[in-house]
Amino acid sequence: MADTDSFADLQKVFFAAFIQGVGYSIDQPAQVVQPAPPIVGEDDDEADTLLWNYLNTLPGDSLTRNTSLASGAQFLSTYSAVMSSLQSPPNNFKATIGEYCYDAFVAAVENGNATATPRGYRDWAFLTSKCSENANSGASAYAAMLLDPIFAGQNNVLPYKPIGKKPVDFVPGYATMMKQLKKAPPRAFETRLSISNQEYKKTWTGGKQSAVFGLWSNSYSNTQISQKFSASGVHIKADFKNLLAFKATPGDWYNSATLGIAYSEKGTPPWSPTGLKTWENTFSARGDMLRFTTVLLIANQMNLTYSSEATFSQTEQQEIRKNSSAGLWPFYNSSSGDSSETSVDFDTSGHLLVTTSTVKNVPTIVGALVEPVDQFLGHLKEVSRLELQRLAPRT
Repeated sequence: MADTDSFADLQKVFFAAFIQGVGYSIDQPAQVVQPAPPIVGEDDDEADTLLWNYLNTLPGDSLTRNTSLASGAQFLSTYSAVMSSLQSPPNNFKATIGEYCYDAFVAAVENGNATATPRGYRDWAFLTSKCSENANSGASAYAAMLLDPIFAGQNNVLPYKPIGKKPVDFVPGYATMMKQLKKAPPRAFETRLSISNQEYKKTWTGGKQSAVFGLWSNSYSNTQISQKFSASGVHIKADFKNLLAFKATPGDWYNSATLGIAYSEKGTPPWSPTGLKTWENTFSARGDMLRFTTVLLIANQMNLTYSSEATFSQTEQQEIRKNSSAGLWPFYNSSSGDSSETSVDFDTSGHLLVTTSTVKNVPTIVGALVEPVDQFLGHLKEVSRLELQRLAPRT
């Protein structure tokens, strides 16, 4: 084992080369996604879910997003907890329909048996004997309550997990992404990587990153083979027939105005004094909602080759070959399926030669652009402050 982790440093060097090689500035908030399995679902719904899971991840303060080593906080579940921790206005809707009908309707929404809209309430109430007499008046009160952004935010997230049954969704989905991917421009770069190059200190994290794999998937980065590989230079060439900067927005569960109000004010209102979430544990430096995934970098027909200047013994060569099917650095594409292939060779001097390729029209997520919360919600600050002034008298 090495005292220092040169492989982790090589990953930082790779990030700097990658983000600039695909057309962004070195200080662009972004992450390399590892591992980078193909996004292939059994049906459209599964493909959507696989794609949206990457957007649903709240990024950490790291140049690398290793989805196997750290899953990270989730956008929907964290957002839902924030909504539950905000003070909603006096509930005239509940007062109009009564406690029994209100509780029954909320349960129906959570179970997917009613929709969280005025019409949804009216249709449900007409079919519920104890609530049919206030179907129209309740729908009118419901519509009036939705004019308040905090109630609207809490209402919209109600049918979704972890409270309701609906899974997270974004717009657009997989089918639209694939149409965009096939028309996306090509990208390519070629460079020599060396840990002596510390340009990564100019990146948005200053070089900070979370844990990374070693030379092959699920290996430690500080093993002898990984350290030998990273201590010498690596010549790398990457070619993407199409590289798409895919942008999607949260589905109906998300209300930007509500989250903007929560971000703009630390006190009460809008935060409930009894809520589990607070401004401090959400938006401060120790919070869990500091950054958002706004763009996914998705590749079609990736061809990546690299050669190492390190010299590996016969025993080391055998170990690398044995583990290569699990996926090799930098994207750890497995060779076990039909979507990608990784080949390993060594020249007569024992230098490692690796080639990884993915098949046509099978998307691979290789990176993500990150937006800090002050940019993601910053444009809502003034609107949110004015809204808070309007809401203040109700306390």
